[in-house]
Amino acid sequence: MNPSPLADLDDLYLYAQLVSDDADEAAALMEAALDARRRGDRSAPDVLISTLSGHLTADGGAWLSRRQVPVALEELLPRMMGRIRPSRRMSVVRAFRDPGAPASDRAVFLIAVKRALESEGLKTVADRLTQDALEESMRRYLNTQMAPVPDSIRDVWERTFLPEDRRPTEPKNRFPLPARIAAGVLVILLSAAIGSWITSPSVETPTPRAELFDTLSDQRVEDPEFRASDSEQAERFLNDRLDWRLAVPALEDGILEGVSIAEMEGGLRFPVLHFEDQASDDAVNVFVLDYRFLESARSSFLVDDRILEQIAETGGVDIRNAPDYYRVVWRYRDDIYVAISDVVDADLRSRFLFE
Repeated sequence: MNPSPLADLDDLYLYAQLVSDDADEAAALMEAALDARRRGDRSAPDVLISTLSGHLTADGGAWLSRRQVPVALEELLPRMMGRIRPSRRMSVVRAFRDPGAPASDRAVFLIAVKRALESEGLKTVADRLTQDALEESMRRYLNTQMAPVPDSIRDVWERTFLPEDRRPTEPKNRFPLPARIAAGVLVILLSAAIGSWITSPSVETPTPRAELFDTLSDQRVEDPEFRASDSEQAERFLNDRLDWRLAVPALEDGILEGVSIAEMEGGLRFPVLHFEDQASDDAVNVFVLDYRFLESARSSFLVDDRILEQIAETGGVDIRNAPDYYRVVWRYRDDIYVAISDVVDADLRSRFLFE
């Protein structure tokens, strides 16, 4: 006796979703599968769907990829928001909450999210990510990750700003006897759970790695450790302290104020050049890395290899105009220069002069 066609209905729809570009195509595959079953085709669900979807290209299955977008963003957005500066977090959220915010602010963050997805091996998801999907995920992130106003604060505000006749009245007994009994039981259960947790061996969870160039962009080294207006003096200091022979450029319409040695996670140390940009009356920090440093940094950070590809050729430059900083990356000889400014300057790279 042949099994009922309903027996493998769920399996058929599962495989239809895996190869379809949208819900309509999955429904069409199911209709074709039903016709095949009526004609007596008892092929296995995966075989039947594979046969019926033979017209699909190798890139089919976009529906599944799009459905992966909110899942991937649910994990990614808290990490991204957690590793950027508070002022930038506020700018990002304002861009999505304020209808009057410039569309460019949302577009810049969309690019940053796509690059983060690609760096984690999720290029297919990044390709399917749209502005609407990002806005929906941002709303979900704010609703689930951000705590509501505590009752104590809300009560104070309501009693301060609401007319007396509209203020909430507090019941005489907020917690009736059944609620107090339930609360007591809950405390006992929580105490037992906490005791079990304390005595259980801890399990280390891996810490997500930040992207190196983004981490540099979030750093600000205010005052130079060694003040020097002469490039040669700065080069000698760095050679003595780091055994690093690098070229310290001059900034056209700017002044070299000095150099510092910064340290990052994993004991990574690198030079920072301090400039005062007289054209914009703004401070410009230039972080200097080399390829040996990058290899050591990969154990603690993600390194965006696309930036390295962009600057591999002589004259190659990578530019990023983020909401709260402007970054220019280029290579000179075997060293990599990362200039960070608060002011957008399309000519910033060409203003750094090497002898």
